[in-house]
Amino acid sequence: MLETTLHSLSAVLIVMFMVGVGWLFGKLGYIRHEHKSLMIKLIISAGMPALVVNNVFGSLDLSALEKPWLLFLLPLLAMLITLGIGVLLARLLKPDEKRRGGFITMCAFSNSIFVGLPMNTGLFGDAAVPFVMCFYIVNTTLFWTVGNYLISRSGEGANHEKGFFKNLKKLISPPLVALAISLPLLALGVKMPEPIVRLSGYMGNIVTPIALFYIGYALYEYGLKSLKPDKCMLGVMGVRFIVAPLVMLGLCMLFGFGGMPSGVLIIESAMPVMTQAVVVAAAHDADESFVAGGMSITTLGCFVLVPLLMLLMQALGLI
Repeated sequence: MLETTLHSLSAVLIVMFMVGVGWLFGKLGYIRHEHKSLMIKLIISAGMPALVVNNVFGSLDLSALEKPWLLFLLPLLAMLITLGIGVLLARLLKPDEKRRGGFITMCAFSNSIFVGLPMNTGLFGDAAVPFVMCFYIVNTTLFWTVGNYLISRSGEGANHEKGFFKNLKKLISPPLVALAISLPLLALGVKMPEPIVRLSGYMGNIVTPIALFYIGYALYEYGLKSLKPDKCMLGVMGVRFIVAPLVMLGLCMLFGFGGMPSGVLIIESAMPVMTQAVVVAAAHDADESFVAGGMSITTLGCFVLVPLLMLLMQALGLI
């Protein structure tokens, strides 16, 4: 158990180290305020669409999965429930308008790949990868539609645009377009040429390091005071680390879905805040320091969460 715990926690250490590099580069002047817009464009318009294509065509094989519809339905239901809980908490805790969308989004969506994938493979081995990918597809789709929309509304505040088509355009983003094209092609059995899959892999690999450097710089720019856990941040941690995994556990039990796949979904549900949420907050002029603090605190929280989740998995006979 100790070896598996260390393997899983190493993913958390890597995340925090890369955030630390971004903070240091900000302090040394290597990353400056004028670089932020370029980093945002690289992540949203180039890296994320490529990452979606690579993950869909390079890692996901629906034909090899039993009841694949359930692997998509359970994460969908779990995220919609936690999204609703986030909305209710936002009404109760009343975060600032520029934080509201980020608060709800942080409650609902998790870091399913960069932290979740190594943690699950550390716990369950490579057999966990297809189940992680199913969770990732749902997580990414909802984030780039609902999450992106909520954060954009917070950035605009009281001046948000009204009208169906004006609101619809907020839902359309390069990662979502990539998903909308890739998933139907995969369902139809279309095989992407290997050079394109490799190219998308190279381009997609820029997302995590640039996003984490960006977060580190944001923490430097706004100061480490953004890490102070106020009532809203504690609410995010409560949903991410307690409510979300319990919701997924309850759904798995309700649908009679057990074994290792259910363990993967429970672990994925309890992962830290998505790194891309910080970039989206910055792109829409929402409170990026609040989201960056939430991402960093929840990532650090994994040091406590992972051993507890492993005990839960053992009690349920999943590991």
